[in-house]
Amino acid sequence: MSPFRNPTRWLTLRRLRDIRSRSGRGYHEIVRRRRQRQARRGRIRRTCIRLTYQIPISILFALGFVVIIMQPGDRRLLEPEEIATAGFGYNLTSFEIVNLPAKWAHRIYSSLPWVEIDNQTRNAHLDRHPDLARELRKARDGLKLALAQNDQIAVSIHQTHIDNLIAERNQIRDAVEELLESAISTELIKLGLHQDGEFIWPPVDFRIDDTPHILVTSPRDKIERDSVRLLQPDLTEQDKLHMETEVLERADLSAVVLPTGGLASYPNLVPSDYSLQSLLEVSAHEWLHAYLIFHPLGRAYWSNGDMTSLNETLANLFGKEVGRTVYNQLTGENVPTLEPPYIPDHEKDDPGKEETFDPQEFLHETRHEAEELLSGGKIDEAEIYMESRRQTLVENGHNIRKINQAYFAFHGTYADSPSSTSPLARQIYQLRQQTTNAGQLVKTLQTISNYNDFLDLLNDRGIE
Repeated sequence: MSPFRNPTRWLTLRRLRDIRSRSGRGYHEIVRRRRQRQARRGRIRRTCIRLTYQIPISILFALGFVVIIMQPGDRRLLEPEEIATAGFGYNLTSFEIVNLPAKWAHRIYSSLPWVEIDNQTRNAHLDRHPDLARELRKARDGLKLALAQNDQIAVSIHQTHIDNLIAERNQIRDAVEELLESAISTELIKLGLHQDGEFIWPPVDFRIDDTPHILVTSPRDKIERDSVRLLQPDLTEQDKLHMETEVLERADLSAVVLPTGGLASYPNLVPSDYSLQSLLEVSAHEWLHAYLIFHPLGRAYWSNGDMTSLNETLANLFGKEVGRTVYNQLTGENVPTLEPPYIPDHEKDDPGKEETFDPQEFLHETRHEAEELLSGGKIDEAEIYMESRRQTLVENGHNIRKINQAYFAFHGTYADSPSSTSPLARQIYQLRQQTTNAGQLVKTLQTISNYNDFLDLLNDRGIE
């Protein structure tokens, strides 16, 4: 070939001949290695571009979330709830500062092209996690019993075991989190909840850790959520009772301290002692809250109780469906993904029906009767009634520490709970049955900014 006809091709072939003569490799081997280097450089470039905008935007989102939920700090007088919870508050800012950089540092490292992703090791960690969660629950129950019995030797043994389990959890959780985040992200893309180029915003990002408690208050003369404050995860029973009693005495408010099943921070916080199915359900639930904050429905979360309940009930249905779908994909099981809401059984007097203790029906009846008593101004009678019903639940193996107005005010926010009297769960379920998947249901509701718009939508769809 004359070098004057095609100089570029001539130079390329000459360079290949020189490489071949120096290394002893054939043309095909040289070309193959060159293409591998080009592909590697392309992956590095794409990774850098993706992380360049994902990391700062995620940091801004996390900081913005903290700013939004923080209470104003210029008040001269402390609220009774603040006085009661002094020293027990949960520092959400510290959680963000510690966990967000750690999560993204691990994500950057695992995204590097030269880092080998050992899927076998990840799957082994995922198999270990449910057993670890069960052992952690059992160890904590044992610690509570030892503390109640004032057995210091048993307390020391259980605490050491818990510390060892937490250390093991912390070693494997990055791998478990990334595997589950990837599986949930894939399902979200299938549901159409992504941007152009299969980009999910916000990215699915959660941390497996101990979740905080909350102090919930309600007026004593009605069931209505008054305030919610985040508290530390490791509260004793004495700590809880002290705070509840102090709020009652200082402000005459019903108060209860409850554990949380997750937190819509960023990264989302999910419990470390949950089963794999529950972990996936909570992760999808909390991600939806992060997603909806960029839409009218999520921004209206704090506007009133109806909008709070609408957000939470939608997140519950979505979390269960998406979480169970991913669970079935990972385990090969066939757990039903679309679960009908709880509907009270009003045929309990049917003589042909077997009589069994139904805790859901029992709680639902308790909520209704308590509201009847409160509406009649019988506050003391209502509180005595709720405590007696709690004792009956305990006798039947359902260990609920306290049932009062604040308890029902919090759990009633989730309309698919037996503690709720709202028709929201049934209405959202009927809307879901009219859509092709959970993603379409979210897109149908995400533009709603007030409860009247939701009622108009129901009317248009023929739902009462």
